[in-house]
Order: sequence, then structure tokens, then C-alpha cells
Amino acid sequence: MEQPAPRGMTVAEFFAWDDGTDTRYELVHGAPVAMNPPLRRHVVITMNLVRALDARLRPPCRAYAGGGVARSDDDDEYRIPDVLVSCVGSGERTFDEPRLVAEVLSSSTEKEDRTAKLDFYRSLPSVEIILLIWQDARRVEAHTRHGEVWEVRSAIGSGAVPLESFDTSLPLDEIYAEV
Repeated sequence: MEQPAPRGMTVAEFFAWDDGTDTRYELVHGAPVAMNPPLRRHVVITMNLVRALDARLRPPCRAYAGGGVARSDDDDEYRIPDVLVSCVGSGERTFDEPRLVAEVLSSSTEKEDRTAKLDFYRSLPSVEIILLIWQDARRVEAHTRHGEVWEVRSAIGSGAVPLESFDTSLPLDEIYAEV
């Protein structure tokens, strides 16, 4: 049954809320925000990234598409990165201790992904690497945590994105295959 979204929702309340549709939502500062379905390029890049990461990760680490992350059930934010890597078990609705998160940028989400979402991911203590991936250009921006400092590197055109904490790198040719 459709329920109006309460104001100032927590993550726990968000999981209990149902709008009566199949719409996917993120929780942003206590309010549900609908997510647009991704374009084909977005889907291809996301799946390429999952395959490339899984081929390089050592168990128990795994790459996941479409899973959500939150700081706690009492918090007011729940985000769904395009891809995440976790090396520990997960909860029923969230992935615990993500070490890498990735967002495939689109014209409609780029500003939010590069500001509020980036800040949220940086606030997660377990996150070591954040990848921002352009879908209309061969460009990946890697934000890597070194203690309290974030280093930003870009790979444009060709080359590879270093993933230091996983002792590997991702070639842009694999990320952008068939795009």
C-alpha cells in the first residue's frame, strides 16, 4: 500500500517505507530521491567495471553493482553507488565496510556525484578509493585516501587507473570495452 514519505526519515524508516511502486530510491538528508534508469552506455561501463574488478580482486573481496551503503540505520543517508567493493559480509540491505565505490557520471547526475555523493563516500571510514567515471569520454578520476588526505588522479584516453590498496590497476580499455 502506498505511504507518503515521512520527513526526516532515518535509514531504518526508509527501509520500512513503501511507495507502492518499483521505483529505486536513495535517501538524501532524510528524503527519498528517485533514481532514473541508466542509459545503455552506463550499464555497459558498470558491468565492465564489475568484471574487471572481480578478475583482479582476491577473496574475500568482491565487486557488486547496485548495492547500497549507509553509515548506520539511524543516519539520514543511504546511497547506491554504481559499483562497490567490499571484503566483509554484508547486511540484508546494505554492504558493510565498502573499500571502493564508483559512480558512472551522466549529465543529469554529474553535479550531485561530484559534490554531495563524493562527500558522503569520503565520510565512510572504510572507503579507500572513489572512482568517478565519465560515460561520454574515456576519463576516470580516482580519489585515493592516504590517512586524512585524499589524492586525486585522472586517467584520460588510455592508460590505467591505479588501485593501490588492492595492489592492481584498471586499464581504461577494459572499462570502456564495447562503448
